[in-house]
Amino acid sequence: MTQFFFTFDLQPGVTSMNKMLTRFLGAALLICTASVASATQYPPGPGGAFPDTLTIRNLQDATASPFLAVPDTVYGIQGIITGFDPKPTGFALYIQDSSGLPFTGVDVFTGAFNKQSAPFNFAIGDRVAVYGKKQEFGNGTELEGYDASSSTDDCLVRKISSGNALPPFYVGTTTNLNELPTNTNGERYEGMLVRIIGPVKVSRTVGLGTNNSFLVVSAAAPSDSVFIDGNTLTTYAPPALGTNIDQVQGIYEQRARGYRIQLRDGNDIVVSTPPGVNDAYPVADNLIRVVFDRNVTAASATNTANYSLASFGTVDAAVMDGTSAAIITVTNGLNHGDIETVTVNGITGLANGLTMTTPVSRTFVNGVLSCAELEAPNTDSLAVPFPNCTDKSRFAGSGGQLGQGIPGTRISITGTAVGQFGSLYYVNDEDQALRGGVSVFAPTSPLTLGRRYRLVGQVQEFFGESELVNTVEVTDLGAGTVLEGKLVTVGNAARDTCDSAQALTDGEDYECMLVKLSYVKVVQKISPLPTTGFHVAGPNPTFGDTIFVSNLSSSLNPFVHPPLGTVVSVTGALHYSNASFRVCPRNYGDIITHGLNVGVTPGSGKVRFAALQNPSIRPRLAFSLPVEASVELGVYDVTGRELVTLEKATLPAGEYTRTWDGRSASGAKLGAGVFFYRLKVNGETFNTKSIKLAQ
Repeated sequence: MTQFFFTFDLQPGVTSMNKMLTRFLGAALLICTASVASATQYPPGPGGAFPDTLTIRNLQDATASPFLAVPDTVYGIQGIITGFDPKPTGFALYIQDSSGLPFTGVDVFTGAFNKQSAPFNFAIGDRVAVYGKKQEFGNGTELEGYDASSSTDDCLVRKISSGNALPPFYVGTTTNLNELPTNTNGERYEGMLVRIIGPVKVSRTVGLGTNNSFLVVSAAAPSDSVFIDGNTLTTYAPPALGTNIDQVQGIYEQRARGYRIQLRDGNDIVVSTPPGVNDAYPVADNLIRVVFDRNVTAASATNTANYSLASFGTVDAAVMDGTSAAIITVTNGLNHGDIETVTVNGITGLANGLTMTTPVSRTFVNGVLSCAELEAPNTDSLAVPFPNCTDKSRFAGSGGQLGQGIPGTRISITGTAVGQFGSLYYVNDEDQALRGGVSVFAPTSPLTLGRRYRLVGQVQEFFGESELVNTVEVTDLGAGTVLEGKLVTVGNAARDTCDSAQALTDGEDYECMLVKLSYVKVVQKISPLPTTGFHVAGPNPTFGDTIFVSNLSSSLNPFVHPPLGTVVSVTGALHYSNASFRVCPRNYGDIITHGLNVGVTPGSGKVRFAALQNPSIRPRLAFSLPVEASVELGVYDVTGRELVTLEKATLPAGEYTRTWDGRSASGAKLGAGVFFYRLKVNGETFNTKSIKLAQ
């Protein structure tokens, strides 16, 4: 069956070779034609001159007829995927015509989505058709979305078939694949698979403007330099100066500096050196994934004697994870959050048979942490005397209060996705304990709200908010609990102090969590009224504290400003920006309007309790509290036996909903039938019932 996929279209703007991802991308799906009057559409409508006949050559070869100009639009150019840019600085894929002839490869910029990951799951060898607009980036031709805007996702990629043979490599020399922008041969092979058969040797590794890049020249005699890029499509550390290379291949591309061969992984280069270790991180409390820079032999990678731990713990087992990684089972006696290092030696490369003789170490945070463990108060930064006292994650690197901090040590965490604002996601612990939220910037694949994930990356402080960045793994752990927002007061959520003694409940305790402000009033704190949100004050009756409700989501665009004096309940992620906390609703459903100057005022009104959506598969219960109260909510069968407790806490005045997933306290899935619900409020009991449908 033909599959259709949509990507974000991101306008590139960078200082390095990678395209820097806009922090907050719009989420609206839009397919449109060119908005530039001078642009041409191919084919130009029904009965047009070139229906379904355009090829990549029409994008790349100036002698082709037609030859598309920037920013012409095109429908359905086909090619075989030869590689991916899998990094969140700007995802892309490369396609090439199966012929391998000149002018038959091109970069397809997919912006916010990594097409290798779910739900797309594209792979090298897939034949696809791409619908988009011709653009130039760093002198290289690319296809991207129709409106060339970073706020829409209107680039369409259609999978046709899988498992196709890759086009043949163009085998060139250091002369016709040299890096100079004046290389007249280079344009012919832009976006294509190319190969140089050595020997060549590494002639330069520094001062090239791109990390993990190096130059090679012919080993036999002085020659032109070829730029090898080990940073864009993979991470491959440059070999030492003078290292002989038997073969190097990859995807040829042009950027501002000139032409380069982009390595797709360590198997694109045959070096007369043993394997290296790219990464290591926990995937469970006793399991560590070790990632090599190329394919290695199973015999060497599964030999536990080739691994050791800085903790002097034991390596109990090792199994292959694909062809270039291993999972080792360890016993180290460390706590969550302790620093651990694995040292690797004796691993043999599959292609050249060379074995490591020099140990390589990689350091990481021990265990798979919860969000609350990541966000726990940092006694070191809190101990700094005022005014430099800082409340930040102890796993973050230095800086970050006034700008972008330095990422810390590799870390693995789990959490449930509760919010998305373009390329920024929020994940929370399901128990909604204090400090149970973390933001994730540009993960390697999109997160689906309500799903639990294991995420591997680094922690940085970004203008005062803890953020997981540089993710290298996103693993879906299945359906999570649908969180409805931690009930907070405006005063606590808005309080921004460095609580060195940790004696207060403040915004830092709720940072990045899904929170709910119940029965707060829209007020005018500044004049004129902001167009990106509104201020609310609460709680009743004084409405003394205020906080900003901010629009980060394109689904709230334009942001409807509730009339002044309106009482609302607002759910959203608590985000720190511009030196203050603010609540960021995800959609208009997160803003409930109760009317003008109304609310649940302490000391008045009655408890209300009802079962909503009756009958339903997942019964939803609603209750309101006129005053702060001790609350217990349980589910019972027809015999009066309690099956599960849904809430047991002291809650402030407000309105609440709780959803029952149809399971008992032991996790057993219960069948259809009539069930009873009992709400106890300060010792007073309220009852209701509903029909639960079969799942």
